[in-house]
Order: sequence, then C-alpha cells, then structure tokens
Amino acid sequence: MIEWLVVSVAVFQVVVPSSPSESCGAGLPSAIVTLDIETTHYDPTEGETVSVGLAVHDRGEPASEISYELCHREGPDDKVATIARTLERLGELDADALITYNSRDFDLDFLNERLRANERADVAAHLEPDLPHVDLYPERQRLADRRGDKWPGLEECLASYGYPEPVTVWNGQKVTNTRFGEELGPLYLEVLDADNDDVLEQLTPIIDHYLATDLEANLALYYGDIGTAFEPARLGERAEFDVLE
Repeated sequence: MIEWLVVSVAVFQVVVPSSPSESCGAGLPSAIVTLDIETTHYDPTEGETVSVGLAVHDRGEPASEISYELCHREGPDDKVATIARTLERLGELDADALITYNSRDFDLDFLNERLRANERADVAAHLEPDLPHVDLYPERQRLADRRGDKWPGLEECLASYGYPEPVTVWNGQKVTNTRFGEELGPLYLEVLDADNDDVLEQLTPIIDHYLATDLEANLALYYGDIGTAFEPARLGERAEFDVLE
C-alpha cells in the first residue's frame, strides 16, 4: 500500500482533541482534490442530485488558494449533465489524490445510482477517477464501533482538531443536511422547473456557501489526519441569507 495512504488513516481524531502538528511526512500528495454533493434525499431512489462540488488545493498553500468548482443543476432535464460535467472536470484536474468524507457509502454511491436510474451507466463508469482515493470516514466508523460510540459527523471530527463549524443560515434558520434535503434542495429544483430566475439567483449563493464549506472541511480533516498545519478560510464562518420568494 502507498505510504501516504497508510499515514492518512493511521491518525484520526474522533473523540480525543488534538492540534495538527507541523510535520507533513514524506511521500504525501501535493495536489489534492475533494468532492461533495448536495441532494434532496439520502436515498438515491427517493432523491435527486442538486449540486456537485470540487475543491483543489496544493498542500502547504494558504486556504485562500483553494480553487472551487461548484456545479448546480441548470434545468429540469439536467439530471445527468451536472454529474457528467463534474466527472469530466475531475478527470482533467492535475491532482495527486482524491480525498473525501463518506463518499464510498454516500456521494459516489448516490451518483452511481442516479446515473443508472437514468440509464447512463457509461457516465457511471467514470465515478472512480484514475488517481488514489482516500475516504476519511470508514476508519472513524470502525473506531466508533470498537468504542461503542455513535458514528461521528463531519462537525465532530472537525471539532476534535479544534476547527470551528461553519454555519449557513437561510431565512433565520441553520441549513443542515436534513433541511437541505427537505427544504432548500426541493425549492431550488422547484424554482428551476418554474424558470424563476429571481429566486434562483437568491438560492444559488446559499448552496454555494454550504457546499464550499463542506469541501474545505474535507481538506481540513485530511490535513489534521496527516499532521499538516492548515489555517482554514471558511471554517467558523457564518453567512446569513434571506430569500424573498
């Protein structure tokens, strides 16, 4: 197994807080890409893909240098194109590794099922890019099982390294995965279907913020695991949005 793959899962902070060290270690990837999706349901047979995001970062560079590519549904019939555009872009990026959080059991699995439901197995074949992939979640899940603890959320894992939680507020209430799936995602698709550009322009920045902070969180968690110092630009940020429908 490649050395940095071992390192990346050898140190995980689920319960015991610790600060990232300055040591980076040898053989670690320099250019990292991470992926996250937003959907209307956790079950791909019940929900749809709303957005797919990528973030690219060179290890050791400031978080302000992270490059975000956020792809949202652009039309009522854009069920496959959003995924296909992102996968095409992922294949073009000059990255050394793909880092994700729970993508094997959720993100990639969800995209795969949605593509196959739309009879696009040809696109699904590109879901696993031709570069090393580390999912930061399974080892944490196994550790929680051994300890008899509940499976950790991303926010808990961030807190174990001292990283603050970013907050997206929409019409006075915090956006969570549940609220996104039940309210924000369906509303976005509804106004997209109705061709309501005014509301769409108000909703897009909310999704952008929610998605981008998740992507930076993936990177921060990985850097914590490998002992690389990282000063986030978005974690701890609170953004409030009011939408007039």
